[in-house]
Amino acid sequence: MRASVHCPTIEHFLKKGMRSSYVARTHGISDSTVRNVSAALKKYGSSSERLKTELPRTVNTRRIRRMIKRRNDRLSLNKVAGELKIGGRTVQRIVKDALKLNSYKLVCGQYLSNASKANGVDKAKNSWPTSECGGSQT
Repeated sequence: MRASVHCPTIEHFLKKGMRSSYVARTHGISDSTVRNVSAALKKYGSSSERLKTELPRTVNTRRIRRMIKRRNDRLSLNKVAGELKIGGRTVQRIVKDALKLNSYKLVCGQYLSNASKANGVDKAKNSWPTSECGGSQT
C-alpha cells in the first residue's frame, strides 16, 4: 500500500477510538483510504509504508521487447517465449500492445493469376454431370 498524506492524521484519530466512517466524513478523506489505514493498523500495528519482499514481476522490459522484435518471422511466438523463459500469452500481449505488430506466422502459399483462376472455374464446370436424370456421365 502506498502511504497516503493523511496517514498520520487517520492513525491518530483511530488510536483515539474514533470510528473510521466518522474520520472519513468529518475530515473529507475517502472512506476506502481510511479503511485501508485501519486494516494496516490492526494487522501490523502501524500504517507506515512497508518494503516489498519479492522481486518485481514485470517482463515487459526494453531488452525483452528488442529480442521479440528481432525474432525470425517463421518462428512461432511460443518458441520465442520458451527461449526467453516467459509465458506465451505475455509474448503475444507484448507483440500486440507494445510493438503494434500482427502476431501471426507468415504463410508461404501459391499465387494464383487471373488465367489460372479462370482455368479452375472451367474445370469445375466441366466436372458436373449433365444428364437429365441427375446421374453421372457415362
